[in-house]
Formats: sequence, structure tokens, C-alpha cells
Amino acid sequence: MVIPPGDRASPMRPFLIGLLIFAVGLAGALWWEDYQRQFVYAVEIDGSFVGCVGTKEEWRLAVQECRGLAEAAMGVPVALRSDMELTRKRLTPDDVVLSGPDLVEAAAARLVFVTDVWAISVDGVDVAYVRTESEARRVIPSIIQDYRQTLLARGNTTVLEIVVAEEVTCHRAEAPIDKVGDAEQAKRVLLRGTDRVKVHVVKSGENLWSIANSNSLTVDDLRRANPNLQNLNMIKVGQEINLIVPDPYLTIHSKERYVYISYLPFSETVKSDSSLWPWESYVEKAGVHGRKEVTVSIDRTNGNETGRQVLAERLLSSSSSQSYVLGTKKNPTSAGGLVWPAQGRITSPFGWRRREFHRGVDIGAPYGAPVYACKGGTVAFAAWNGGYGRLVIIDHGGGMESYYAHLSSIAVSVGQTVGMGDCLGYVGNTGRSTGAHLHFEIRIDGEAQNPIGYYPHGG
Repeated sequence: MVIPPGDRASPMRPFLIGLLIFAVGLAGALWWEDYQRQFVYAVEIDGSFVGCVGTKEEWRLAVQECRGLAEAAMGVPVALRSDMELTRKRLTPDDVVLSGPDLVEAAAARLVFVTDVWAISVDGVDVAYVRTESEARRVIPSIIQDYRQTLLARGNTTVLEIVVAEEVTCHRAEAPIDKVGDAEQAKRVLLRGTDRVKVHVVKSGENLWSIANSNSLTVDDLRRANPNLQNLNMIKVGQEINLIVPDPYLTIHSKERYVYISYLPFSETVKSDSSLWPWESYVEKAGVHGRKEVTVSIDRTNGNETGRQVLAERLLSSSSSQSYVLGTKKNPTSAGGLVWPAQGRITSPFGWRRREFHRGVDIGAPYGAPVYACKGGTVAFAAWNGGYGRLVIIDHGGGMESYYAHLSSIAVSVGQTVGMGDCLGYVGNTGRSTGAHLHFEIRIDGEAQNPIGYYPHGG
């Protein structure tokens, strides 16, 4: 039988058919892969969006790596307590697909791993977590011991009682690993507690620095606590500002017996000498302080004294009086045309004293004694000025000014013209002052000068 040429099977046909099938399959696979790349998985942890991943397997491996890191850090097995949801979505130009270290970092920041720990509870509320029971049980005794040592550090102290007001217990619990610390960290948590807002009413003489310092805060702390106040530098008396202060979990009450030496004041006898200027004086007979031993009982709460009772006093030595001679020569007019501003002796001279420079002289004078203008001029300032307290500044012209500080009250106003010897105000104890006196300065072109140099025999 002869087969017509057109009916013969070509030996290339199976190959071509196979090649066609392979090409179609490859094209389909490539199309499917490309199609799959158009989809990603949006990851949410506990309801918060984390990012997108290419496949579920990538996410599973990232979670597995996070668990391994957590267990390595804790040294014990951990359990995952986060709700995770992966939603398939079509990739958009705005989507950021996470992979590798970026994916692990994003997952670790959101995943919550927990482990079995010991919780320290204050009045039934868990506030701190440690790894072992022994750590948990030594936290309160350690706090009490530290408190005791702080009280004893002053010396001459007998601690009678230290009591924690709250009920503190420890028990097994499950806690997030980032909440677990050691005993020292638990102590800090119990003593620091949480933050609370305390309203402070600005008093006369206060400024940002003094308010912050008296509340163990910084000026930046005050600014953060009062974001709605546009100019916190211009606080006014009576203004309310917020203080964010610690609210400890523990209330520690203590009672101590403290013995100290109290120095008794001596009386002063003043003799007049009309041959001396008012700023000239000398001690004729030095006084001696008496001494007595005082025993007191002190109550404290969280280290702050809340009560004190004198238990006993024992006289050790009596005081003896001091006499000094004070110049009473009529207030002079110096060669420079100045009069002495107050009747009294110099108690602190011009110049360096310890770590600070004293820009004037302090004149010891009774509270309420009149203060006089050393020279005629115009009142340039008459108000409160920080550490100066109530301050009067007189402009005498030619770059010369005189300062009168710590006044109890002011008798002049800005712009007023005063003559030499006119009353400007009265001796006080305002501002940064430790007793009634007049702080007197002379400045030339803003530079402080020694006032005594402007008076007879003034050096």
C-alpha cells in the first residue's frame, strides 16, 4: 500500500506540539506569578496596621524570628498574645511591602509576647513584675532598708518605726516581657509610681526656676506641662500653672528620734561713737552663743517631715552678750555728692564672697527703717525684681545709677524726680535675703562699683 505524501506524519509534529504546550504553560505560569505579584497581605496586629508582606509564609517566619529573639532575651519560653490578621489586597503604588530585617523590626515593635513571672501587687493592683519569687519578696524589705539608711545618714538618729500603708503582696502572673524587670527596677516603679497633675498658684516672689526647683522639676518640665500658656516666662501672682509630679504607689510612714545641738542667740549692746561714720563699727566684746541639746520625735511620710515634737532639752552652756560700737556721725555728703542711704553698719562688703561676687554692700538696719536716695535723680525702676526683692533704681545721669534692694515697701514711682536724702522706701527682707537689711549698689555704665569708695575714708 502506498501512502500519499500529504498523509505522512511529520516527525517534527510531536516536538512542535510539546514545545507549544510548554510555551503555553510557561506563559501561564509567568502570567500567574505576575498576577500574584499584584496582590499582597495587609498585616494588622491588635487592630493596628503594621504594613504589607508578599506572602503569609514571610510573615510566619518573621513572627517565628521575633519569638526566638524574645525567648533569648528572657531566657524562658514565651507565648504570643497578639491578635493578628492578614488581609489579601491588590498592591497599590502607595503600599510599602516589608521584608527581611525591616519586616522583623516592624513585627517586634507590635507583637506582644508574655511569660510566667511574679507580680508585685499594691492594694490588689499589679504594678511591677520580676522573674522569680525571691526577687519579688525582697523588694519591700529592700525599700524599707534604703529608707532607714537615708534617715540614719544624718547621724544622731534612732529609727523607731517604718510602715508601708498599702497592702503589698506577690503572686504568680502572666505579663508582657517588656514589663518584666529585676528587683531594682521594681523598686523604682513602686517609689516613682505614676504622674499626676498638681495645680500651683503663683505666689509673690516666685519665678519659673524657683517653682521648678521647689518641686524637683526642670523649667522644661513646666513648659511641657503647660502647652497652652503662650508666655510662661511672664507668670503673674495668682496665676495657676500645672505641675506634673510623681504619684508613688507606696506611702511610707516613719517615726524617728533625733538629737541635735541648738545654738542660743546672744543679746547685743550698741554703743554710739559720734566720731565714726555710720558705716564704721567695731566689736568691743564678742558675743558667745549658748548651746542646748534637744531631743525630738519626727514623723515623716515618704521622707517629708509631717510632724515634730520636742521630747527633752538639756542646757549645755549659756550665752553671753555682745557689744559693738556704731558710728553715729551725721550722714555725710561725700566728695562725690552722696549721702549714706541708711543708718546702720556694713554687714557684708563689696566683692567676692565664697563662689559669687557681691555687687554692693549690705547695710544692717532695723526692719522698716527709712532708706534714702544717696543722690538726686530720676526713679528708673520701682518694683519687684527676682532675688533683689522690692527694688528701687535711681538714674543720676552721666551713666551713674544706684540700687536699693530687699525693701519691705516702696515709697516712690517710676519717672519721679527725687532729691538727695529723699525717702525711697523702707528696709525689708524681700527676695533672696536672710534677714532685714539694705543691699546698696552704685553702678557706672552698668558696671558695679564699690560704694565705700565714694565716701570719706572709703578706700
